[in-house]
Amino acid sequence: MTDSSAQTPRDATLNQAMTQVPGDAPLTIAGREFSSRLLVGTGKYKDMAETRSAIETSGAEIVTFAVRRTNLGQSSDEPNLLDVLSPSRYTFLPNTAGCYNARDAVRTCKLARELLDGHNLVKLEVLGDQDTLYPNVVETLKAAEQLVADAST
Repeated sequence: MTDSSAQTPRDATLNQAMTQVPGDAPLTIAGREFSSRLLVGTGKYKDMAETRSAIETSGAEIVTFAVRRTNLGQSSDEPNLLDVLSPSRYTFLPNTAGCYNARDAVRTCKLARELLDGHNLVKLEVLGDQDTLYPNVVETLKAAEQLVADAST
């Protein structure tokens, strides 16, 4: 984990400009308030150091990650996202990227809940086409209905 006091003055100015919009109300999701409306993903960076640097510089408070592709400690021989981004500083938003049916999406959400100690906020997406990555709306709705039903029991 890097020390935020190590930011350059330019980084601090950019961070403040991206996170604080004068007169803007906080973003509220599931009862939690966020000063930044920017959600940043963890994919496509060359390594964990670049991931950390990009997310810290962005000023985002919500970090989304693909449960199926991101190590949160389940593989001890691979870099762990939690080693570079602290859950006390960021709200992690697991997503179901790579799921092509409701059953897999629901299972992936349950895995994320276990990996994040009961965390129940997710970015639900069920894909319909492997080439275009267009969503499968019917399967996404099925998955959402199942997750809501599971949460009420």
